[in-house]
Amino acid sequence: MAAHERRCFAEAARLDVDHIRMHFMQDGRVTREEARSVDAVFFGGSGAYSVLDPHPWIADMLGGLLDAVEWQVPSYASCFGFQGLARAMGGKVIQDEKRKEMGGTPLDLTTAGVSDPIFGPLPPRFYAQQGHKDHVVGLPEGVTLLVRGDNVEAQAFKVDGAPFWASQFHPELRKHHTIERFEHYRAGYLGTERSADEVLEDLRSRPETPEVGDVLARLVRGEY
Repeated sequence: MAAHERRCFAEAARLDVDHIRMHFMQDGRVTREEARSVDAVFFGGSGAYSVLDPHPWIADMLGGLLDAVEWQVPSYASCFGFQGLARAMGGKVIQDEKRKEMGGTPLDLTTAGVSDPIFGPLPPRFYAQQGHKDHVVGLPEGVTLLVRGDNVEAQAFKVDGAPFWASQFHPELRKHHTIERFEHYRAGYLGTERSADEVLEDLRSRPETPEVGDVLARLVRGEY
């Protein structure tokens, strides 16, 4: 899944996969010099973990997210990273099976989102790939909500005064990527209400999300 994550971010950001350097938070926090040696930092995650887990490396990750804010490093955090950033800045994250989301989901730009240089070029209502059980129920101070959803309201924000954007959804994923991830993590995603075949049929029936990855490409190109 680490190789899958790298490939997905590269495709969405219009980069060659070799241009993305992987760093695992289990290996410790990135230094200021390392962070400033790249054009942008992407914070992804793993379907095997939650930001609510008590692992020491997750605490390191939360600190690393705050480092990127302090150092003014152009950054984007999706899903696990979005929840981590919200929690690190003082927001509230919960696990709620009833509001878990998966696959292409309709979302809406807020007024601030329409004028944001990274998100603004998207349609006012667009579809994005989801895959989560945890979600943010209380935004921290110092962020501006850019995207909201009907089921889970807090879907994307920007850190005020820093080139750091984050979203609950996955701009790095297309529909076939979400299906690949479901196949890998299906035991963790499934509840008792639906079979794997039913979930796959639902995922395949949902819209494609071709334009959402452009938010990452715009960040890498410095269009903000």
